[in-house]
Amino acid sequence: MQYTDNQYKQATKIREIDASVRFDIPVNPQHPFYVDFSHVRGEFQEKVIYKALNVNPRDFTYTTSPFNKSLLFLGGMRGSGKTSELSKYTLNLDNPDCFFVVTCNIDNELDLNDMEYMDILIFQVEKLLQKAKDNDLNIDDEILVKLKNWFSERVHEINSYVRKEGGVDFGAEAKTPSLLLGILNITGRLKAGISVGKDNATKIRNVFKQRFNDFAQIFNNFIEEVNFILRRDRIAKEVLFIIDGLEKTMSADTRKMIIIDESNRLRQIKVNTIITLPIELMSKRNILEQFSTVASFPFVKIMEKDGQLRNQAIDKFKEFIFKRINENLFESIEVVEKAILFSGGSPRELLRILEYTNYFIEEDNTRIDLKSLDKALKKLSSQSVNYLTEEDFKKLKQIKENNSQNKPVPFDETLQKLLEELIVFEYNDGSYKRVNPIVELSDAYKIYV
Repeated sequence: MQYTDNQYKQATKIREIDASVRFDIPVNPQHPFYVDFSHVRGEFQEKVIYKALNVNPRDFTYTTSPFNKSLLFLGGMRGSGKTSELSKYTLNLDNPDCFFVVTCNIDNELDLNDMEYMDILIFQVEKLLQKAKDNDLNIDDEILVKLKNWFSERVHEINSYVRKEGGVDFGAEAKTPSLLLGILNITGRLKAGISVGKDNATKIRNVFKQRFNDFAQIFNNFIEEVNFILRRDRIAKEVLFIIDGLEKTMSADTRKMIIIDESNRLRQIKVNTIITLPIELMSKRNILEQFSTVASFPFVKIMEKDGQLRNQAIDKFKEFIFKRINENLFESIEVVEKAILFSGGSPRELLRILEYTNYFIEEDNTRIDLKSLDKALKKLSSQSVNYLTEEDFKKLKQIKENNSQNKPVPFDETLQKLLEELIVFEYNDGSYKRVNPIVELSDAYKIYV
């Protein structure tokens, strides 16, 4: 990923803070803002991720197995830093002794309002072929002909179906100078067709669903033949897909449909894959672990249940802040530490706090002061509880009481909702939950809890 100057410049003036605390630009280990939190995430150990992929975490070499493709779900809360973590995995794993890593950011290129598993699979084919083209991968024509013919037949079926139903078809297939570009042309047209309307998307998806067994076989054979070429040309040992952004789809029902309802189709696809798992689907862990590995990627634990601070984690967050904002812009270190404590160990929440604090800095002020931070926290706390119900507050009270007694919190739909909305934070492997510190600051929380 290439970064422009304003995407990695440390703020040395108040007016530069807004650009430095943006959380919509993911950072990888090569980015000047990157901070490695791997040693302060409680019980989480990244070597578990590598071993689940049959990778030696010491030298990042992959042990191939024709019958053992790894499907790994990396579950965690929004804002925990999963995308940056995945960028680190890509950097480590994309090498000749390991994987040909293909990253699929579905939140950037697919319709978050209307998405199904078939859309993601077509997107995977497109991204793999695009990376093959960019890397001059010498895929045999015989392999590409099989894939292109199969897709062309499906387009013909879709056009016949659409005409019969009175819709608009895809039109004639465009002539391209190569087979690979021809397939990319088809996948691009399919993606465009899915995005133009619900009716059109349904017709396209139905054709693929009816032929899914054929598609899975064609897909799996294509992957194996690409894997053979990767090994033959000493580019990598196998393909690894990283599918990120599922949690950003607009509906929890959509996410459940893609992962849980389509689990039988997920099982049929035989390729090494990491998929980020929305927090609410971690409750389906027992189902998913029947055919995959599920790892929990928690927030950074900055405070124990008994209130004891974890100074190593706090120091990491200071590094996180000072890489983005010059230390001299803060009135005192107390301002920095208070912002960290109210972040609850969420990198994104900390950036949001700093963003709001910047809004409240007086025009003639040249430093970030405690007064501005307090105004920001008050505003955020008020917003956070506006739509909480009496049932929600009962659950928050139960969490507070159980933590004081070192008891686990029983899972239910209310807790799931509160986790999804970042009212409650999760740590370790999910065994430790606490109320978002910003919520605790609100008047409503003080009254009800």
